[in-house]
Amino acid sequence: MLKKTVGMISNNFGLKFLAVVVSCGLWFVVNNITDPMETKPFNNIPVEIINDDMITSEGKVYEVLDGTNVVNVTVVGKRSVLDYITKDDIKAVADMSELTFMNTVGIEVSSTRNNSELEFRTNIDNVKLSIEDMKRVQMIISTSTSGEPADGYVVGNVSTSQNIVRLSGPESLINQIDHVDAVANIDGYSSDINTSVELKLYDADNNEIRSSSIKMNISTVNVAVSIFATKEVPLSFVIPDEPAEGYVVSEEIVSVPETILIAGRKSVLDNVTRITVSDAALSVADRTESVTNIINIKKYLPSGTQFADSSFNGNVSVTVGIERLVTKELEVPAKNFAAGNKPGNFEVTLREAADRDYYTIRITGTQEAVDAVQAEDVIGVVDMNMILEDLNLEEWSAGSYSGTITFNLPDNVTLGEDYKMTVELADIAEEDDEAH
Repeated sequence: MLKKTVGMISNNFGLKFLAVVVSCGLWFVVNNITDPMETKPFNNIPVEIINDDMITSEGKVYEVLDGTNVVNVTVVGKRSVLDYITKDDIKAVADMSELTFMNTVGIEVSSTRNNSELEFRTNIDNVKLSIEDMKRVQMIISTSTSGEPADGYVVGNVSTSQNIVRLSGPESLINQIDHVDAVANIDGYSSDINTSVELKLYDADNNEIRSSSIKMNISTVNVAVSIFATKEVPLSFVIPDEPAEGYVVSEEIVSVPETILIAGRKSVLDNVTRITVSDAALSVADRTESVTNIINIKKYLPSGTQFADSSFNGNVSVTVGIERLVTKELEVPAKNFAAGNKPGNFEVTLREAADRDYYTIRITGTQEAVDAVQAEDVIGVVDMNMILEDLNLEEWSAGSYSGTITFNLPDNVTLGEDYKMTVELADIAEEDDEAH
């Protein structure tokens, strides 16, 4: 029986062996045709870094260089397997325990399914790292605004909910940070703002520093910005004393600037009509020439207001003019004098104005002021009621009275002395209505 079986196998062995080989080859070809080996790309796979406490526990920090924490993976496998592989199945891991002396860590790629049946190819093999000492600092948060508020409004007070931020990161990066800013956008606003603002880091050249290696205990702060209305008001100056005898402060006190733009709540500004300055620098005691001084008017701002222009320091140049007094004689026409409030039952005569053409007076003031007064325009009035009051009289009777003359002179001109006129009252003769 055994011989018979061996005989059957050995008979035409070459042909039979060839048939087996051909069958296997055909099976392999058919199998690869129906389920071939293929490749499938997956881009931008993040590399998970594990065991990084081996670095951080030593007071050091690391930074991934050249974007090597993201890898492109090509997966090789049978079509039947690849069809079910998605990007979420691909895992890339860099184990810090395998850190090399060149500060690189190999990237291991795997799949959560059919891992043993797949081959992985990557565009990079290692994560490149920069490792250095960690540095911790505290910095003050600088607040500012961007944009412009609505017309007629300015930025008032700017404050934050927190003014300190704690930073940690690679020493080389932390050393580059010059300031931390919180900038609130106020463009077009006409009312107060309270908003959350992102903190930004800058170097000494005002270039923004961005790095995931820098950690902050806070990333935003609340910034409150007051938006104030504005108003332009004139300056008014109080001169505390008098110049030398025979001199006077001129009417116009010149200041540069003449008006100031102030800011505040509208309800406050509505009650401000001017800024009054009373300063020792305005003293003209015993002066015979004009005085110019720089006065800082900030302390004279009304409560609740501030300068609308933040660049204005409050310094104002003030010139107090001093002029010599001059005297001028005027020949006022007699017809320009009259009695005021005269009684109707008496004939009233101003004696000094009745017997001459002119009445001479002297006026005092600056040259410009006295030159502006024309004798023909001057009116003199004797107030009869004032005479009654001065004499404590209850009613008039015929006789002569002396009364002070009031002239319609401008405020910047004074009389050299008081002038009086004699007022004569005479009974009005009654006409006899009967025919004689």
